[in-house]
Amino acid sequence: MKNKNALSRYRLIDNRMTMKQKTAPSLQELVDYVSEKMGNVSVSIIQKDLYAMRYDESLGYHAPIAWDALQRGYVYSDPDFSIHNIPVSEEDLQGLEMAIGLLEHFKDIPAIKIFEDAISRLASTVKMSRDKNQTGNILLLDRPKLYKGIEFMQDIVDAIRQKNELRIRYQPFTKTEAKKHTVYPYFIKEYNGRMYLIGKDIHPTKESKFLTFSFDRMLDVIKMNHTFREEELDKENYFKAAIGISLTDAAPEKIELLFNPIQAQYLKSQPIHHSQIIKKDTATQFCIGLELVINYELIAMLLSFGDSMQVIKPKSLATQLEDTAKRMVALYKK
Repeated sequence: MKNKNALSRYRLIDNRMTMKQKTAPSLQELVDYVSEKMGNVSVSIIQKDLYAMRYDESLGYHAPIAWDALQRGYVYSDPDFSIHNIPVSEEDLQGLEMAIGLLEHFKDIPAIKIFEDAISRLASTVKMSRDKNQTGNILLLDRPKLYKGIEFMQDIVDAIRQKNELRIRYQPFTKTEAKKHTVYPYFIKEYNGRMYLIGKDIHPTKESKFLTFSFDRMLDVIKMNHTFREEELDKENYFKAAIGISLTDAAPEKIELLFNPIQAQYLKSQPIHHSQIIKKDTATQFCIGLELVINYELIAMLLSFGDSMQVIKPKSLATQLEDTAKRMVALYKK
């Protein structure tokens, strides 16, 4: 993939070469034209650009650039050629549709929202380029259209970058009244259609500890002038041993799960977790091992397998699922 500056230079070279009211540009005239728009560029860079526009297969321009001895300048041997006229392939259109689908889905995030108009224009252009009989979305994402609490994103991002503490008024699902928190913000994580802030909750009387705050439970966020000294935290691996975003002080445990062999191909192509190892793979049994913190999200996921999965180890996890299953049966017996 060519860098953005190179692509901008190609467009400028093309613009100058397709100016019908001017004579064919010499190499130095191309250098001067591009330099005027982008800042100084060298002769060698423009020479490389001309070569790339002619011969670089990854660009796909195949520009018919030729030297016109009479005009003493560069011309397109096909007078109607322009890199802007190159048709977009069906494969390119599908790729663009997928990219636009992703961008449109996250357009409420401030970092992407500033490009909302550009995304809309690009989407309209791609849709017009499609055959009318082949309309319809290619990429459907099972996510909410709007992240609740996204209006706090900019202040939170600024606080993380500038090491400012936050005052958050937070309404937990399990409480009837909101609570105020003083938080040292560290990073943001998205999981299952929700945004979460991971930060150190600074308590006036109790030991301060890292907590996870869901954006959709935030009632108010204030970025304070006070700064904090960030302690060392392995952000990339913070959730390494967990499914989801619920963490406790408990250490990861070795887990063994026995599946109906029908599930084998699915679990091979889509592992539950990066720690997954295959312990047994036969015509009658498929067993995997995991090393994970036992949390709410893990239990919910295991329950989703229903009677096609059995917990072998640890016994405590098997008991939790058994108790949940019994309560479910009791509900239906009523």
